Amino acid sequence: MSATLFRTLRTTVYALAMLAVQGAAAQAENTVVVELYTSQGCSSCPSADRVLTELRNVPGVLPLSMNVDYWDYLGWKDDLALASNSVRQRAYARKMRSRNVYTPQMMIDGKMDVVGSRKRQVTAAIDAYRSEKDMVTLTVTPEGAERYRVLAPATAGLTGEAVIWVVGYDNDVTKAINGGENHGRSVTYSNVVRDWREAKRWSGAAPLDLVVQRPRAGSGGLVVIVQQGEVGPILGAANVTY
Repeated sequence: MSATLFRTLRTTVYALAMLAVQGAAAQAENTVVVELYTSQGCSSCPSADRVLTELRNVPGVLPLSMNVDYWDYLGWKDDLALASNSVRQRAYARKMRSRNVYTPQMMIDGKMDVVGSRKRQVTAAIDAYRSEKDMVTLTVTPEGAERYRVLAPATAGLTGEAVIWVVGYDNDVTKAINGGENHGRSVTYSNVVRDWREAKRWSGAAPLDLVVQRPRAGSGGLVVIVQQGEVGPILGAANVTY
């Protein structure tokens, strides 16, 4: 083999390797995170659950089902609910100076809420934020067995420390509901949050370089979210599917 041919092959192999690495990484420059607070015990929620499922096909939108437990007393226990989802929703309510929480509520990028079943309002709210570039650009890459490396450049302008969240979710879960307000219905929930944990606090003064473990629950994928405070505006997000 000539030296010239060897160099050409080496260059080609290197280029292919770089493409493989890039394909394994998740990078997002503008992602709108939509959190739907829903419940199996809420009769007005199934229409919002369908809207959320449709949002998975919208480029630049990352929808998450956040089942809550406070409607369980109506006669049906929501076995997808996390108590932490209810706590998070109430924290949003306090942040927005709202006296009550409700379902189906969609939080759009941590900045505003809309009734999740009102598709036109949901679309308008998402469109308003899709035109804004995320403050933080995240890259998430596999780093060994069940570990992921999270990178972001130094980011000026953060107000206080940002929270880095790591979220595990299931793709689709269909439930036959045999009690409560939705008795006799079968409802499919999409991108169902199964684990939501804080990984780090970050000031933005230096680049972010963090290795995180795969969430303990959720077979569909993981999401990394950078949020201004625990329930403030979402500054950036990236999704890795399994």
